[in-house]
Amino acid sequence: MDNLCMSAGFTMVESLEEKLHEDYATVSWVISGYSLTLGSFIILLGKFGDVLGLHKIYLAGLLLMSISTLICAVVPNAIALIVFRAIQGIAAAALIPTGMGLTASYFQGKQLLIAIRILLVVLTSTAGVGTVIGGAFSLTSIGYKAFFYFTFGVCTVCFITLWFIIIPVEPHSDMSLKNLDYYGAFFLVVGLLLVILGLTEAGTGWNSPKAYVPIPIGVVIVVAVAAYELLYIGPYKKKHPGSTNWKSQLLVMFPTELGKVRLFVISSFGSLFYYCAYAVMQLGLIEYHQAYDHDSALISGLRVFPIVVGIIFGSIVWRPSIPQKLGDKHLIMFSSAVCLGMSIWTSKFGPGGYWKYELVSLFLMGWAINAYYQIVYTTIITQVPLHLQATGSGIFQTFGQVGICLGSAASASIIGTNPPDLKKNVDKCFYLVFACFGMVFFTFIVNYILTWNKDGDEKTPEISDEEKDSEFKKDPDYKEEQADETGFS
Repeated sequence: MDNLCMSAGFTMVESLEEKLHEDYATVSWVISGYSLTLGSFIILLGKFGDVLGLHKIYLAGLLLMSISTLICAVVPNAIALIVFRAIQGIAAAALIPTGMGLTASYFQGKQLLIAIRILLVVLTSTAGVGTVIGGAFSLTSIGYKAFFYFTFGVCTVCFITLWFIIIPVEPHSDMSLKNLDYYGAFFLVVGLLLVILGLTEAGTGWNSPKAYVPIPIGVVIVVAVAAYELLYIGPYKKKHPGSTNWKSQLLVMFPTELGKVRLFVISSFGSLFYYCAYAVMQLGLIEYHQAYDHDSALISGLRVFPIVVGIIFGSIVWRPSIPQKLGDKHLIMFSSAVCLGMSIWTSKFGPGGYWKYELVSLFLMGWAINAYYQIVYTTIITQVPLHLQATGSGIFQTFGQVGICLGSAASASIIGTNPPDLKKNVDKCFYLVFACFGMVFFTFIVNYILTWNKDGDEKTPEISDEEKDSEFKKDPDYKEEQADETGFS
C-alpha cells in the first residue's frame, strides 16, 4: 500500500485540482505531505518494531492507514486532505520496515528466498501499478476520492484478516523502550523532515530559501545524530560490554552492527539513485504523454507500465543461483549498466516513437532493476540480525524515499509549467537519470576495486534451512514453538 499510495498521486493531480478547486502548488502538497512523513518516520517506527514487536507496529500501522485513508476520501477541502495524507504517510512508515522484518522472522531456507521474491515484486511493482490505478480512478465521477475508498477497503480487509492470523514476533528481552535514544530519535525525525521539506519546496524553484535553507540544516542534523551514535555510543558499548551504564543500554537509531553487513551501506546509497532515476523518468514521461499525446491519466500511466512488467518477469525467471555463479557485485554493475543504456535509448522518445523507443527499453530496464533489488533485499534480510531487521530496513528504505523526493523535486523544477518547452525540459530530466544510474555503476566499480584484495567478488550466500535455523536459535528470545507456528521450521 505504501508505494501504491505514493505513485497514485502522480496521475491524480488533475483530478485533485478539479475536485478541490485549487492550483497545482496547493494540490502538490497532497502528494508531498505523504512523502514528507513517510521518509521522516520510517527509521523511528522500524526501531519501535524491533523494540515492541514487529507484528504490533505492523497492525497499528495498517489500522492507522485504513482510518486515515477513509478520512482522506471524505474531507471536503485541500488543507484537511493534506493533513490526513501526512498521517497516512506515518502509517506507511510503520508498514515497510516491519513487513521486511516479519518476512525474515517467518521464513527459512528456500521458503525465505521465495518470500523475498514475492516481497520484492510487491514493493517495486506497486510503484508502477499506482500510476495506472490512480489514473483509472481519476476518470470516475468522484475522481481521486474513488482511489481512497478503494485503498480503505483493501486496508480494512487486510487488517481484519491479519488480526486473526498474524503470528506474533516477540522482541528481545533486553530491548526496552525506556532505553531508546529519544534525543537521537527526535533530532533524526527533525533532520529528515527538513531535508524532505526542502526537496519538496525545491519543486517550485531551487533558488528559494524554503529549499536551500532546510536541506543543509537537515543533513547536518542527521549526520550529527549518526556520528554521535556510531562514533561515540557504539565504541563505548564495545569497550564496556555488560555495563549497566545508560550509554551501554542505549538503543540507537544507527546500530554499528549494520555497518558490518556486506553491501548494506553502499546498496543504501544505490537505492537512493535507483529511486531517484525511477521517479524522474516516470514523472517526465507521464507529463509528456499527457501534454503531447493528449493521453488521459490512465493511458499515460499504462505507457510507463512496461517497467512493472519487466520487474515481475525478472522476478519470475530469477534464480538464487545466478549471483552464486556470477557474483553479486558483477550483477549489480551489469544491472546499472543496462539501466543506463536503456535510459539513453528511451531518451530518444518523441511523437510516434513509443513502440520503438519506450516499450522494450522500459521492459528491459524493469528486468535490470529487479536484479539489483533481488540481490540487495536478499542480502539485507538474510544477513541483518533478527533483532535489527526493522531498523535496518527502515534505514535502507529512507534512502529510497529521499531519492523519490529528490527525483520529484528535480523533475518538477526542470519540466516547469511552460508547454512549448515541455519536450526539451523532459529531455533535460533524462540527464539526471543518466547521472543516477551512472553513479551506481561507478560506485560499485570503485568498491569492487578497493575490496578486491580483501574479499574479491564475494557471492551472495545461499542460506540453507540448517543455517537459517541456527541463526534463529542464536537469538536469545528464540522459541521453538514460535518457529513451529510458521510451518517452515
